[in-house]
Amino acid sequence: MKTSTLFKPSLIAAACIAVTACGGGGSSNDTVTGSAADDTKTALAIGGGATTVLADGREITLRMVSETRVSRTVYDYVYTIVLKNNATALTNGMAALTGAGAGTTVVSGLVPIGELAANDTVEPHGTIKLRHDRAQPFNAAALVWSITNSTAALNRTTVPADVATAASKIANDPQIAALLTEQRTPEMAKKRWNNFLELVRIPSPSREEYRSVAEIHRRLVTDFGFDPSDITTRNDGFLPGTDVNIVDGLPVYNACVRIKGSYSSRPDAQSYKGEFPKVILEGHIDVVNPETQPPASDPWNHIKLQPYAQPIVETPVQLAAIPEELSFDSNGRVIENTNYNIASQWFTNATTAANGGGVRIYVPGYGDMMSSTTNAFILAAGMKKHNIRPVYDVWICGTAGEEGKGNLAGMKQLYGFEQDLGTGSNPLNVVANFGLEGGGILNFLGSYRFEMKFSAPTNPGPTQPSAVEAMAAAIARISDVKTPSELRPGAPRTTYTVGRASCEPIPAGSSVVPSCSLEVDMRSPVTETLNEIRDVIQPMFKAGQDAENARYGLVSGAANAVSMAQVWYGLRPAYVAESYDSPATHAGIQSGIATGQSTSLNVGTGSGSLNDNVPANTGIPTYQFSLSSNASGGGGHAFWEWGTRGDPANEVSRMHRVLTAVLTVSGFHAADGTIVQPSTGPIGRRTREAAR
Repeated sequence: MKTSTLFKPSLIAAACIAVTACGGGGSSNDTVTGSAADDTKTALAIGGGATTVLADGREITLRMVSETRVSRTVYDYVYTIVLKNNATALTNGMAALTGAGAGTTVVSGLVPIGELAANDTVEPHGTIKLRHDRAQPFNAAALVWSITNSTAALNRTTVPADVATAASKIANDPQIAALLTEQRTPEMAKKRWNNFLELVRIPSPSREEYRSVAEIHRRLVTDFGFDPSDITTRNDGFLPGTDVNIVDGLPVYNACVRIKGSYSSRPDAQSYKGEFPKVILEGHIDVVNPETQPPASDPWNHIKLQPYAQPIVETPVQLAAIPEELSFDSNGRVIENTNYNIASQWFTNATTAANGGGVRIYVPGYGDMMSSTTNAFILAAGMKKHNIRPVYDVWICGTAGEEGKGNLAGMKQLYGFEQDLGTGSNPLNVVANFGLEGGGILNFLGSYRFEMKFSAPTNPGPTQPSAVEAMAAAIARISDVKTPSELRPGAPRTTYTVGRASCEPIPAGSSVVPSCSLEVDMRSPVTETLNEIRDVIQPMFKAGQDAENARYGLVSGAANAVSMAQVWYGLRPAYVAESYDSPATHAGIQSGIATGQSTSLNVGTGSGSLNDNVPANTGIPTYQFSLSSNASGGGGHAFWEWGTRGDPANEVSRMHRVLTAVLTVSGFHAADGTIVQPSTGPIGRRTREAAR
C-alpha cells in the first residue's frame, strides 16, 4: 500500500504547497497538525466510555488511547477495550470489531482476550483503531462486535514457575506495600500532580530538551534526595560509558537516575567491558510542539483551562485567547489558587468530566507523555526512600528525541545504536528495557525518513532548471513505486508517504523559487522489506533532479544545474518478535497477574513505533506500561494537545505493576532477608561490539 500526494509542476511553481504527514512518535499513524474542526458532542462520544451490549449479554466499553488528525475533519482514534463477560467462560477469546456507522471505518479491530472467567471483566493489552469523519456524528451503537473462543493457543506466553513465584513475592513485599501506602495518601497524589504540572510547563522540543533535563536533574537532588553521583546523565548531554553521544550532529539530552543494586559487589559478578548489568525504565520527555525553544521574553508553556461545554480550539490564536490558565511562582512552583483547584479535579472519563465541571488542560506533552514519565521519577524517589534494593542496577530515565525529527536519539545513546550501521552495541550492558508508552507491544514498525533539498542554480533565471520542477519530478516518480506488499501477495505490509513539500518564498525582485524541500517516510515491520522499498525510492530523488536538468541540456553537477542535498535522514529500526517468551514479557505479563490487574497470559500481535524499536532491534527484551491516569485527552502531536486528570489511585496501581515487573527482572532484596534472584543473565545482547 502507498500514500502519495501528487503536485502538478505548474501549480507548485505558482505557489509552494506544504503538506504534512507522519508524526515522529507514539504510534505508526500519520499525523497532520493544525486546527481542529470539532463538534463537541462528537468529540465526547469518540473520547471513550461508549458501551456496546452484545446479543449474548457481553459488554464492551471503549477507552481512548490516542487521537491523531488525518485531515481537517478526519481523525484516527486508538482504543483499548474493557470486556465484561457473560456466564460463559473464555479459554482463548478474541474480540473482533467488524462494522461501524456512517463516517467511521474500522482500520484494525482484532483484540486477543485470552482466558476470562464467567462474569469477569478484563482490559486486554490489544487496541483497535477507528478512522472517523467528524463532519458526521459518531454512532457508538452502530459498532458491530463478535466474540469467538478457541481451544488453540493464541500468543500465549509460558511464564516460568520461578518468575511467577518471584513476581508474587515482590508484589506482596512489606517494603513495596509501604511505598504504595505512602503514594495513596492525598499528599503524594498532590505531589505527583504538582511535579507533572511544573515539568510539563517547561518547553521541551525534540532535540532541545536541555531545560527539562536540567530541572529534572536539579529536582532529583534537591527535592527527591538523590546524591549527585546517582545521576548518570549530564546537563550537557554527555553520557559516560556509551559509544554514541552525538546523533544527527547534536548532543542527546537524557535524564537518568540510578537505583544502585548489589550485584557488582558479588565475587562472581560478570560485566561487559566493565559495565555491570542494569534494567532501564524509561519514558520520553520531548514534544512535537513547540518545534524550538520559545523566546526569552515568553519562555514557558501556558497551561490553559477550558470548560468542556466550549468547543475544542481550532487555531493557536483561539488557544492563546483562553483567559484561564495556571500560575507559577518565581521558583517554578504551581500556585494553588482557584484555577489550580479546578484543574486538579479528577474524573473517571470524559462524560463525568463534562457533567462534573471538568476542564480541558491544554499543554504540549500532557498525554504524550509527560504524565507518565514524571511519575517514573516520583517512583524512583519512593524506591530510594523505602530502601527498595534491586540486585542489578535499575536506571529510571526521561529520554530525548522520540517525537518529530528526534530520531530516537535518547535510545540510540543508551543502546549505542549507530544508525549508519544499523546496529546497537549496548555499551551499558542493559539486560531488559521497560517503556512507559503503554500497550505491551512486542513487534516494532521500522521506518526510514528522508528530507531532501532541491536548490535553484547559483545564478537563477527563468530559462534555467527549477528547484520546484525537480522536486515535482521526484514526486511523480516516487508515486509510481509499488511496495513489496503490492508486488508479492503475503509480503509484510509496507507503506510510504510523500509527506511534506515546501518551498522558500520567492525573493523580492525575482521570479525564481530558491529551494524546495521534500520529506518521504517509508515503513515496514520487517527490516528486509523496509530496505527493499528504500532501495527503490532513494534513487528517485536524484532521478527527479537529473530529469529537470536534462530538460535544459544539463547534467547534474554542472554550472547552472539544479543541485540536491540530503538535509536529514531518520531511522527507526524494525523488529519482529521471534518468540513472545522473554524475561521482559514474562515479567510484564506476570506482574499484572501478581498485582491483581490481569488474568491473561496472552499478548497482542500488533506493531507499534516507539522508543522500544531501538532496544528490541538490538536484542534487548522490552515491554511497555503506563504510569499516568487521564480521564480523557486529545490533540496528540498538535498545538492543541489537552488532557483531563484521571483517578490518582490508578497511578498507584500502575506503579505497583511496574515496580513488580522491573524488580522481577533485576532481582530484589526482600524484607524477610531473602534475595529474589534476577530472572535473566548478567550480559545483555547486542548486534555489534562496543567501541571502547
